[in-house]
Amino acid sequence: MIRKLVVLVIVALLAFSFILVAGEREIDPERFPERPITAWVPWGAGGGSDLVFRAVGQVFRDHSGGQPQLIELRPGAAGAVGIPEYLETVRPNGYHVMTWNGAQTIKTHVSRVDYSVHDFKPVIRLISNYTYILVPDDSPFQTLQDFVDYAKANPGAVTMGHAGVGGGAHLSLLLFCMEAGIEVTEVPYAGSGPSLMGLMAGQHMVDMNMPPVGLSNMEAGQVRALATLSPERLPQLPDLPTAREQGIDFVYPQSRGVVVHKDTPDEIVERLHQIYKACLEDQRLQDIFYEQIATPTYGGPEEYGRELVQEDEELGNLIREKGIGDRY
Repeated sequence: MIRKLVVLVIVALLAFSFILVAGEREIDPERFPERPITAWVPWGAGGGSDLVFRAVGQVFRDHSGGQPQLIELRPGAAGAVGIPEYLETVRPNGYHVMTWNGAQTIKTHVSRVDYSVHDFKPVIRLISNYTYILVPDDSPFQTLQDFVDYAKANPGAVTMGHAGVGGGAHLSLLLFCMEAGIEVTEVPYAGSGPSLMGLMAGQHMVDMNMPPVGLSNMEAGQVRALATLSPERLPQLPDLPTAREQGIDFVYPQSRGVVVHKDTPDEIVERLHQIYKACLEDQRLQDIFYEQIATPTYGGPEEYGRELVQEDEELGNLIREKGIGDRY
């Protein structure tokens, strides 16, 4: 009798498991989502990716048929902890999405990790952040051209700070210097805040940083911005010219978007795209991004996918050429 009972329990469990798996395979894109979406953030609380997804979450229900977007933080090693966990544990059914940004792409080239952008399907590019170039208020460099001219005449004499080797600001610095045809001496720090403090303490002459870091110091008259590396002037900083306006045709967007496991059905990817696009078009979300100095830069799956592949190739080549990290 006990043996028969055990067999019946096992059969019931197997049948139940089969039903669950079958249910996952038969997700109806027209009814999706039928439960909450979890946004997987491989960064810590309060970081840029966390803030973006929490902002989206404030309007998500209104565009997803009432389903909320939850946040799952998996911080550590610039994504190298949370990203493999995502790939190994989540079902590719669209109910777990993940944020992607340039720093995660950089990580795949500076460290030996077992994933790349090619392990994901792009859903949407949401926003872009743009670095800017700061100097102390008493700097002799009054314009970007002053800085560039001096650096050309004195290779390596200009000390330039950034938030850390292999980070977005570092890559932005390297690419800008290549485009401008200058050589500087890098001064890396452990974060954008320490880099700014180093600038004000006189530890370096020029700083590559990202808003909103430094905005309050600009208002207090402690630092000045020479240029932003955006395609157009940032609406929050209308008096700050772009590098392009000042003769250096260089733009460096650090985008943030949504991706999913590469095995996620295309129909589900498209449904997620529709939801997040509607969120991005919501004026309430645009107002939040404005306060965060983030620029909505919508890109659909194809466009965002091309960008990720191109960025992966370009950053990989640069990191290999400069000998950054330990992968190459």
